[in-house]
Amino acid sequence: MHPAPIVPATPSLPRLLAEIRACRICAESLPLGPRPVVQAGPGARLLIVGQAPGAKVHASGVPWDDASGERLRDWLGIDRATFYDASQVALVPMGFCYPGRAADGDNPPRPECAPLWHARLLAQLPDIRLTLLVGQYAQRAFLGARRKASLTETVEHTRDYLPDYLPLPHPSPRNLPWLKRHSWFAHDVLPALREHVAAALALSRPSPTERPSGDRTMSKPIIDIQRVYDPPPTGNHACFLVDRLWPRGIRKEALAHVQWLKEVAPSTALRQWFHQDPTQWDTFEQRYVAELDANPAAWQPLAEACAKGPVALLYGSRDVEHNHAIVLRDYLLKKLKRK
Repeated sequence: MHPAPIVPATPSLPRLLAEIRACRICAESLPLGPRPVVQAGPGARLLIVGQAPGAKVHASGVPWDDASGERLRDWLGIDRATFYDASQVALVPMGFCYPGRAADGDNPPRPECAPLWHARLLAQLPDIRLTLLVGQYAQRAFLGARRKASLTETVEHTRDYLPDYLPLPHPSPRNLPWLKRHSWFAHDVLPALREHVAAALALSRPSPTERPSGDRTMSKPIIDIQRVYDPPPTGNHACFLVDRLWPRGIRKEALAHVQWLKEVAPSTALRQWFHQDPTQWDTFEQRYVAELDANPAAWQPLAEACAKGPVALLYGSRDVEHNHAIVLRDYLLKKLKRK
């Protein structure tokens, strides 16, 4: 009688994640060095497969911690707390590290990651009910020959891949022209996306009767931010323009549904000071928070709106990573969390 073959034990999920984060296989090809960015937890029901971290995500180590992530969360209809809850959502890019810049954007994901890690990682996520394929690299890897001739056609026929997969374009600001050309995405795909995401996550959430009476974790406010020049939010957001100056080139009729809260913006003196030296971001943030502390009447309408439903803060700055709307959103979330 032959002895049974020795099968290597599959590492636990924490150990596997530690191995991924310690990986240096393509270190020499990464301009900023390796920093694998991935999120996964036992029981996750929603898997989001993206491309590769950008420079800001590389710096923070937090997946989708940029303008693309803001738009993606708006598409999904979930807040940051849910998005970054590893027991509900797994965030697995095709390449785990920032691949550097090319002439027309970031380089493609490094090809080593997916073959080396994806199968082992997904084997540790048996409860996934829906996988979102963000961008052509994820669609190519997971759909194979089932893909259509182009990303646009693949996304347009998203129902062909349900209930397991749902392909999406990348939510990068660079794709705004695509979104404007294909209005059917907002009308047809986003409602289906939110419906299927809610259904997948509902399986991992306690029903209302199961929640402790004092539990507030499921009532966290949704506060999204976006440029006022981008397409308006597709959900039932209460929209507020939070700039002190009216956005150049936009007629007031175009923002008839938007409430203008100019007093919640940084003071003119602070805004002009920051524009002269944008490297002073930390100091600007501190001074702006001090102004908000001194003027609660300015942000109170936003707090009241958050108690009723999702809120969108609209701003005009071209810098999507360093603008006062980011500070205002984080300020409101902290204030509301204390209540």
